[in-house]
Amino acid sequence: MHSSNGGGCCDCGDTEAWKSGACCSLHLIDNEQNTQDVRSLIGQDLRRRLQDHIYVIFKYASDTLALPKSDQVALPSLLQREEESNDSATVVYNDESHTYDYVIKKLSEACKCDNKKASDFATIIDREGRSIVIQGTTQSCNAVKQQMVKPDGYSMESRNSKPLQTYVFPINVVAHQEFSILLLSWLTTLSQRCEIIRLIVSDIFVSKETDKEECILRKLMVADGRMWKGARNSYFKLIMSTLMLNMEMKKDLSVHYTKLYAKLMEDFVDDDQELNVSIMCLSVQLFTVPSISLYLAEHEHLLEILLTSLLIACCTEVKPYENAAGHGTLTDDDQINMVLDKKKMKETLHRFANVFLDLKYALGTVPTEWTDCLKERFLKFFNLYVKMTGCFEGLDGIERKTDRHLEQEPEWQTGVTVHMRFVPVIKYMMNWCESSIDVLLKCLTLTIHRLSLYYAQTDSALIKVPYGSKEYQIVDWDITKKKVSVHYPLSRLLAALLVTTSRFDSITPDQLLSLFESPDQLLAMSDRSLRALALCAQTMASAWRRNGLALVNQVYYSHEIRCRPESFDRDLQMLQVCSALLNDSDRLFVTFLQRYNLITPGLNFDKTHIVALHEELVDLLLYVCFERYDSYIACVDFKEIARREIIHVLASGAKPHSRIYKLLPDSITDVPEWEEVLKDVAEFCPTVAVHNVAKYRLKDECVLEVNPHFYHYATPNDQTNAIDETCKRRKAAKQSHVFVPRPSPPFKNLWKKALNILCCHTFLYYVHSLLHDPVIVDEAAKSDSSDKLLEKVLYLIGSAIVEERERVKKNLSDPFNFCQRAEEENIMEAMRQSVDKPSFSNNKDMVCWIVSACDDVQQRRLGVSQDDSASHDDSFEVAPRPADDLEKARLRKKNAETTRNALLAKMRSQQQSFKAKHSVDLDSIELEQASVSALDTETEDMDSSAVDVNMQPVCFVPRLQIAAANASEVKDICILCQDSSKDIILVLAAYVQVSSVLSKDRSSSKPFEVDACVDITNRNGVHVSTCSHAMHFSCWTEYYEHQKKQYQYRSQRRLHNRYDIDKNEYDCPLCRRLSNCIIPVVSQHCITKVRGLLNAPPTFPTVSSSNEPNLQSEQMLNSMEFLNRLDDTTASASFSAEENEAANNLLLLREDWVDASDTIPPASSPVPPAILPAAVEEPVVLMEVGGDDFEDILPPRPARTSTTKMNYKTSIKLAFEEMEKCFNSACLGLKPTDPIALQQDKCLLVWRSIAYTVQSLEMISRFKKEPIMQDPTIRDQKTLTGITRSAFLKSRLDQVSKSKREKMMRLLVGESDGETVLLTTNIFSSMVNLMFAADSLLAANKSKKESERSTRAIQNDRNILHLCTVAQIAQIMLFIDVNEITTSDAICDSDLIRALNQIRSYAHFEPLTNVDDLKLEACVKESFAPFVRSCTLLMRYATGVEPDPILKSSDDMSVMLKYLDLPTDICDILCLSTDGNTLHPAIQKWCSHSIIVKSNPSAADTVSNPKRLFPYLSSASLLVTLENDYSDVMEKASEFKCPRFPVEDEAIHPTLCMICGVILCSQTYCCQEDVDGRSVGPSTFHSLQCSHEHGVFLRIRQCRILLLNRNRGCFRPAPYVDRHGETDIGFKRGNPLYIDMGRMKELNLLWLNHQIDDVTVRDTDSNRHFMNVGWPNM
Repeated sequence: MHSSNGGGCCDCGDTEAWKSGACCSLHLIDNEQNTQDVRSLIGQDLRRRLQDHIYVIFKYASDTLALPKSDQVALPSLLQREEESNDSATVVYNDESHTYDYVIKKLSEACKCDNKKASDFATIIDREGRSIVIQGTTQSCNAVKQQMVKPDGYSMESRNSKPLQTYVFPINVVAHQEFSILLLSWLTTLSQRCEIIRLIVSDIFVSKETDKEECILRKLMVADGRMWKGARNSYFKLIMSTLMLNMEMKKDLSVHYTKLYAKLMEDFVDDDQELNVSIMCLSVQLFTVPSISLYLAEHEHLLEILLTSLLIACCTEVKPYENAAGHGTLTDDDQINMVLDKKKMKETLHRFANVFLDLKYALGTVPTEWTDCLKERFLKFFNLYVKMTGCFEGLDGIERKTDRHLEQEPEWQTGVTVHMRFVPVIKYMMNWCESSIDVLLKCLTLTIHRLSLYYAQTDSALIKVPYGSKEYQIVDWDITKKKVSVHYPLSRLLAALLVTTSRFDSITPDQLLSLFESPDQLLAMSDRSLRALALCAQTMASAWRRNGLALVNQVYYSHEIRCRPESFDRDLQMLQVCSALLNDSDRLFVTFLQRYNLITPGLNFDKTHIVALHEELVDLLLYVCFERYDSYIACVDFKEIARREIIHVLASGAKPHSRIYKLLPDSITDVPEWEEVLKDVAEFCPTVAVHNVAKYRLKDECVLEVNPHFYHYATPNDQTNAIDETCKRRKAAKQSHVFVPRPSPPFKNLWKKALNILCCHTFLYYVHSLLHDPVIVDEAAKSDSSDKLLEKVLYLIGSAIVEERERVKKNLSDPFNFCQRAEEENIMEAMRQSVDKPSFSNNKDMVCWIVSACDDVQQRRLGVSQDDSASHDDSFEVAPRPADDLEKARLRKKNAETTRNALLAKMRSQQQSFKAKHSVDLDSIELEQASVSALDTETEDMDSSAVDVNMQPVCFVPRLQIAAANASEVKDICILCQDSSKDIILVLAAYVQVSSVLSKDRSSSKPFEVDACVDITNRNGVHVSTCSHAMHFSCWTEYYEHQKKQYQYRSQRRLHNRYDIDKNEYDCPLCRRLSNCIIPVVSQHCITKVRGLLNAPPTFPTVSSSNEPNLQSEQMLNSMEFLNRLDDTTASASFSAEENEAANNLLLLREDWVDASDTIPPASSPVPPAILPAAVEEPVVLMEVGGDDFEDILPPRPARTSTTKMNYKTSIKLAFEEMEKCFNSACLGLKPTDPIALQQDKCLLVWRSIAYTVQSLEMISRFKKEPIMQDPTIRDQKTLTGITRSAFLKSRLDQVSKSKREKMMRLLVGESDGETVLLTTNIFSSMVNLMFAADSLLAANKSKKESERSTRAIQNDRNILHLCTVAQIAQIMLFIDVNEITTSDAICDSDLIRALNQIRSYAHFEPLTNVDDLKLEACVKESFAPFVRSCTLLMRYATGVEPDPILKSSDDMSVMLKYLDLPTDICDILCLSTDGNTLHPAIQKWCSHSIIVKSNPSAADTVSNPKRLFPYLSSASLLVTLENDYSDVMEKASEFKCPRFPVEDEAIHPTLCMICGVILCSQTYCCQEDVDGRSVGPSTFHSLQCSHEHGVFLRIRQCRILLLNRNRGCFRPAPYVDRHGETDIGFKRGNPLYIDMGRMKELNLLWLNHQIDDVTVRDTDSNRHFMNVGWPNM
């Protein structure tokens, strides 16, 4: 699965594109029936007329579209006007060197237009390739052109690039060109619909050239570089619809394309357009067809033409050539030495990179039959390739710096990039050579011949080097004194050809040696590979530190997976071949020593360098002799190779599939069977957390196969991690910690002598000298490097012994006799003597095993039978440890135990001393803890007795509220000063935001308004969250001022700011969570006291506690009397009257706002003294608001004089003022001095935030399928506690707007607020507003005694809750979706159905028949449950009374209703009596209002909008549901077109809004809109309209989520994973993707939790690239 912008055609019916089933069932029938030429179905006359007309169209289009881009352009004579015209047009062409903003700026200046029109022009220029920007006289058009091409002078973009391509054309030229495009598009449409026309068009397209007329196709292709995007697309689509659908026509097209390739590539390089809008993108369509590719290579010199195009970009000394076909070729003179032009190559490499791909396509089809012509063509191509590769031999050569550091880092990226480009080309070229032994040997001869020329020039000198007791003649080259490089492509090409010869059994070593002039030549040609390896080794040993990072990077990339196959691996293969073919192994080994500078150390080499180089040389010997998992080197199959590579990739730990894929070479991943091998050696570990990735872990039985000296570790850190992880797993499995060598696959017959180097005298002498070197033997001179060196030497010896043992098993007389030669050179004797040496203590087990294994091999040589199973690969055992070692281990254990006991005794002594010194303080602490525990126990006993009296707690029982107020709370500590003695109020860092998460109807885009009545769809609201960290208000003020200064400092220096001070944003000092508000911390005791509840009677009758059956009816009747009196007393009140008139009516309201009974019965049991506070301070007047005082609300504080200027009284006032300012700024964008901010009700925003936050938490709990009263997180608990208590206190600090709150209360008696009545609002939000409004009105009344106000406070809360509950059920009955409750054959009658029709009759709705009572009950309960859950959560934090503990485990509706003091049956809630015959009279008032009557759901306007019906209104507001298969999502994107510029080209970034499901453009200029005088992108603008700046988008073609908050944003993986449990951003792997419900759930929780702002800030901190993204332009 990939997302592509390129063109193409369907491969259905192309037999060469499919292994089987080339046709679908539909086209298979067409192909069977289409056996005749359909052109014969029409007459000759009609066919001739069609040909003539189509040819005229082609002629006209090619003449007009091929016109040059010049101001002096003129039409052909037949198209010119008779009279001259001065009408012209200024045309601006697209290029890739200027940005959108620059073009828009220039267009605005030149055309004198606004930015919007200039942006539209820029969009057309980008989409179509050009655009007319002005039309008029030639003089006016030239003036505009001069302005467009004029450089700014101060613009960096203007100075560093060419001027805009602007031309002035005659208007008729532009008209003819546009008409030609329309004609070609029309031909394309006709060709797609009519087979006859398609064939005729194809014939004329590729018609043969004549002396008079040029081929139409050739003419258009040659003019491709002069065309613009729209013209190119027009004829390119015509090619796709005609020529590409017929194999013969496609072959003709490919021939023309190949002949013009050099010209087209030259134009493409000069142009700056992308490949997908150029004719060069046809390469992949043509060169990948096997028959066409081979035909072009054989008859049209395709390979030579491609390589010649590349040579032009790289080399300078290239001479033209002529042949019979008329194509150029290079001279065959061997004396011509092509010179690499690196500067030119660097400048044009990014454009010529397509040639590498074309070579890969052309070589991708390996010929099965070689013709003489094909051989000749390929050998010429190969000879040309060899000459070109010689230019790169020794590229970026470097000399070792010994005196001072390199002054300037050389440019090295070009060489590495070219190497990466050639890797796939060499791979496919070797496949061609491998297919024919004749071709292979000739290519080998050509390579040796070309390489011998370089050898004769540079490497012909030989010197004699003494080592041991002899002298050896080797090539004279010291890499520390002469230039050396990591780039030797020609030498590595020789290695590739040499190892490829092993595919043919007929080739012998003597035959290969005969290709060289002498063994010296072979040694010299292999010396370059050895130099590269030695350079890497010395760089690893830090001997080239003064040469800078350029060398370090080159060495890294030579071992990196992308370059390694054609660099490091080829160097090893060259040495393996040389070791197998050379008879003098001593000479080869001495060459190794000399290149590593171990015979004559380089200048400034110290002991560390020498030891490190010894390590590297031993590694090289291990690689050359035992790294044979290559099908060209050893007898091994693909599964064994893949198994070993995968094991060592996973040796360092579990990895995801994508990481494994990246770390494996292409030779493995190109074969699909590698995944079967992965399943054999690794176990799949699914992800546990959503953020984690599923991984593959190496199986336990494969851990023993890990080689600590594996040759494909990219860095030493990879090797170290693999060894550490393997040792941990071996230790956990109680396996041996000794890495015993494993047998390697046998060499192929051609290379079986490669191991002779291990038996040569120089190697054994070298090993013997190492074992006696003071660096290893002398304990004082040892280091960590010495231990590593010894470990590697022992592993090398052990590997040689294992090799010999495996050979002896098969042949007792095998010539490989390492053990015998080691005995002769006294190596084994040295091993036996070193067992007890301290310097070998860390490797004693390995030494013992080597000695034992050597003895075993010698016994086998003597014919003594051995049990092979005892020495199987997985059963290598280490010799038992000697008895003295066991005794030493026992003594160490005993000493450790003695030391531990002594330390414990010392600690006990110190503890006793501390207790004796501080005995008085410790006794007082113990007494205090005992008293506190006794008090807690007594309180718990009283609470349990209270629960026993009322079996289930009720939130409106005063006794329970008082007990909750007196319960101890955990006191917060300031996170800034940690001082608990300050007499300053604490505040919480909070974040306030306008939200539309709960919205059920996003069709309206009205801005947020502060309104007491919230729409039924809950369109928007205010959400509050906090991180739970508290600070003193004074400490917060100082910290916020510091944040302001830091913001200004960073802004002045244009540094990134993670917060915006203009929006009151700041970071929490502790967790760095984004905040923009504070919430004062108030205790429950404080709120209970200010409401006067501490003086309330301990209890009064409730619905759930009373045993009287008619109590409910009495209460409801009393409430109706209250509503009637309320209606009478306020009917004459004008809501716009003066405040004193409203206050008189308000007095009646306060007196009548009582509970069901006018007299409160005495308490059945007095309040136990244990639950009252232990000590009550004298009341202290805090502050005065409007002449009213309220008493001290704080718990006892230490009697300490504050040293700060701010006291508690001042701080609480300032804290609430700051809170109000933050709410206005975050929600309304208002400043404290704005008139609107001064006029509005200051409490409404806080009340709205309470309702919205509670509903959000309820929806989250419902989505997670958790009980609403489950133990909350500390953040949720602090948020609800702080905002609810602050609302009660703020109502008493602010002046009460009595008229507004009276008007709000009138909703209960059925009156409207504008166009809103109670039943058209969100009932829960209205209930919260009414509850707090009633509380503020009651608190403002000073005429009542404190005990009466406290009683009425509780009664008012209960009555408002009960009336709103009735209103909620009535609302559900009115606006229920009838399709959910009716059936065709249901005839039911129940109390609930009668209540439903009765309520509907009040609103003049037609009665419902065929209602299913079970469906109705289920639907009502489903819609009613969120309201009950929200009320339960609200009352828990408003009253402090804990509900029944059973609600923590499950949502029991009856328990929650009892907690809210409501009946448990829905009909009982609605009815006045228990028989269910009389509904509450208030329902009739609410339903009979004209607004309700007009909102009949049966009306057309309501039926068309089912989003305003239940149960949808109460469902969770989740993100859109995505398709299971991501290809279905991509199909939607393919059908999307830009709404403003609906061109046929696919939109650049089609983006799906996951909130409303709309697909729109993103990050484009076409759909930008102006917001507040600033242009914003389409996604940003949509998020403003849809979700108040918070956007969640799916960028379909990139497969990633865009989280957007206007000026901030971040990217996250889309919730789609492949079968390996991984996401795939950008389709880099291309595996089919399917939705992951866990990730989708996480995304929904992020949306419901309102975490977009916080997540974008945190992700930007972790990903610095997000800072440079223009998020507003998305």
